[in-house]
Amino acid sequence: MGEWTDFAVVVGGASAALTGLLFVAISINVERIGRSISLRSRGAQTLVLFAVTLVVSIVLAVPDQTPAALGIELVVVVAIAGAGLLTLDRRAKREQDSPHLARTLDHVSPNVLTLALTAAAGVLLITGHEWGLYLLVPSTVIGVVGGIANAWLFLTKIDDPEAP
Repeated sequence: MGEWTDFAVVVGGASAALTGLLFVAISINVERIGRSISLRSRGAQTLVLFAVTLVVSIVLAVPDQTPAALGIELVVVVAIAGAGLLTLDRRAKREQDSPHLARTLDHVSPNVLTLALTAAAGVLLITGHEWGLYLLVPSTVIGVVGGIANAWLFLTKIDDPEAP
């Protein structure tokens, strides 16, 4: 598993930088986002998405751990993130008249696919199938690209009442 260290470093660095981008995007529009529970929740979901890719890269970089140990860590990350995302989703849907942007973020959200692929990788590693590591590639790509798209929407569509 030592061959995956470079992947972990790249993903971790990208996730950390993109988390900063998300904070900038939200802080530029903090007044509008602050008035909407659905926008706050969708922003938090994007933050969780970046955090998942960051934590996955951290646990992947741990030296000398067994594939089964990594698998357990991945499943735990997915369980915690899934609970958080579910709570945020329920909170976002409580707002009666959510902004168009919040509905767009809900429809294009890569959360489920990212978590499903990460969980599958974890289960495969626990059961002795080391090729499960390769599921982390599409998982992180989907999470990072989806998070970038969400951050871009927060930057560009926040003030557009007709934004899809």
